[in-house]
Amino acid sequence: MAKVNGLFQDAEEAKFDRYTHIMVDADVEMQYHCGEVASFRIENIPCLWSWDETSREAAEYWAVWDYVGANFTFDWMSIKSWSGSPVKVDTPDRIT
Repeated sequence: MAKVNGLFQDAEEAKFDRYTHIMVDADVEMQYHCGEVASFRIENIPCLWSWDETSREAAEYWAVWDYVGANFTFDWMSIKSWSGSPVKVDTPDRIT
């Protein structure tokens, strides 16, 4: 939980924003530069959905896209499916 809390720390400072913390799992297919094609599942991708900026589906999709782009080198990739679950994040205000 500490990792999730750290990832969302900046967002927690904006107390009046309307948002939900989501952990996303995704099935991804990609081709590496060597030509190998691989399909795999990535779990626990952090996503911050700001209600007033975009749809939840778009926020989850782009969280997966950003994660894959930052952590893999590939020729092409496809997000085959994804699902997200809201998570409760403890903030210093809630900790007693």
